[in-house]
Amino acid sequence: MQKIVSWNVASLRARMPLLEAFLEKEQPDLLLLQEVKMETEKFPVLDFQSKGYHALASGQKSWNGVAVLSRTPIQLVQSALPGFEDQARFIEVTTANGLHVISVYVPNGTAPANNPEDTSRLSYKLEWMDALTVHVQSLIDRQIPFVLGGDFNVIYQDGDVYNPELFWDSALMVQPVRDKLTGLLNTGVFHALRHFHPNDGFYTFWDFQGGAWPRNNGIFYVTPMLAAHVTQADLMKAWRGEPKPSDHAPVYCTLTI
Repeated sequence: MQKIVSWNVASLRARMPLLEAFLEKEQPDLLLLQEVKMETEKFPVLDFQSKGYHALASGQKSWNGVAVLSRTPIQLVQSALPGFEDQARFIEVTTANGLHVISVYVPNGTAPANNPEDTSRLSYKLEWMDALTVHVQSLIDRQIPFVLGGDFNVIYQDGDVYNPELFWDSALMVQPVRDKLTGLLNTGVFHALRHFHPNDGFYTFWDFQGGAWPRNNGIFYVTPMLAAHVTQADLMKAWRGEPKPSDHAPVYCTLTI
């Protein structure tokens, strides 16, 4: 049995003490990180080694960035989706038993504040999601076991947000984005967290502003998703209430593989 956690940490530098406490208490077998916001060469590999974890990252300065931590050795498969090497949003590693582990940070897609009519970021998001679906289908076709987790930046159902009317026209919720996620799900991946928690009002994100956390004004972002072998998936909500938290709570699943 393996315990796999996915967590958007909203800056690893800001969250390092919290993450160290998390590793000591929760001891996941695998930890998928998103939005680490640092260059690959500055990722604190040695710090994680001292905690008993192997680490691989794909990063860039100040933005994005993904990583995988593992209690057993891992090898890098690829650090970007083909054709999307300009942003650090994807990393795929393999474990000793052949499991492919993928951490993703899907583009938000929101237009720049100074040019709300610009749709280029949304187009990039849709193209990125298409590329991810193609890659996942390739893994399935080759019968490669994998786990896919991360921050997908999609509000898939109206009940996944505290007030859907505020987000209907956003890049998180517009129909083309939802359709792309449907296409990914149709490959056969398993929407683990929602499968075990189908109820509305189950959130993974609470904004730092507007009193979102105490008012439970949250959003459920799809994470994690797997091909098979899932026995449990749940939210680790208490970590959102810790001092200096991320705006996302970690989520976990258990695998029999």
